[in-house]
Amino acid sequence: MNTLLVAPSPHQKHPITTQRIMLCVLVSLLPAVIAGGYYFGLRAIYLVLLCTIGSVAMEGWCRILMKRSQTISDLSAAVTGMLLALNLPVTIPAWQALIGCFVAIVIVKQLFGGLGQNFANPAIVARIVLMLSFTSNMTTWAIPR
Repeated sequence: MNTLLVAPSPHQKHPITTQRIMLCVLVSLLPAVIAGGYYFGLRAIYLVLLCTIGSVAMEGWCRILMKRSQTISDLSAAVTGMLLALNLPVTIPAWQALIGCFVAIVIVKQLFGGLGQNFANPAIVARIVLMLSFTSNMTTWAIPR
């Protein structure tokens, strides 16, 4: 007798994992990071590292506080941090960039359920929050060399 099995998606597994996709995204963003470092100096590289490491750390801490399994190995927080850094002016203070990381990871991503459950792109929502909160710093741009 045939049995109908009802299960939630995905019904077929693909060999490409979320971690591999996010790694491809990180690698594809490297030319923009290198160009940012060339045109805006080491401060741009510092900002990318700060936001990437800050986002991964905030996701790790958030998952610990929420008593859920760790998801930092899927690299989605690193992608969010890098996208946020590439959306910020190089002159922004480090503490404001970290507030952006908090908004992106903790509020937009984790409080809505994690990867794939957020209502909007976390990096862009963080940029909007920073723009509304720190308008002067977010609209002050450095002259590229």
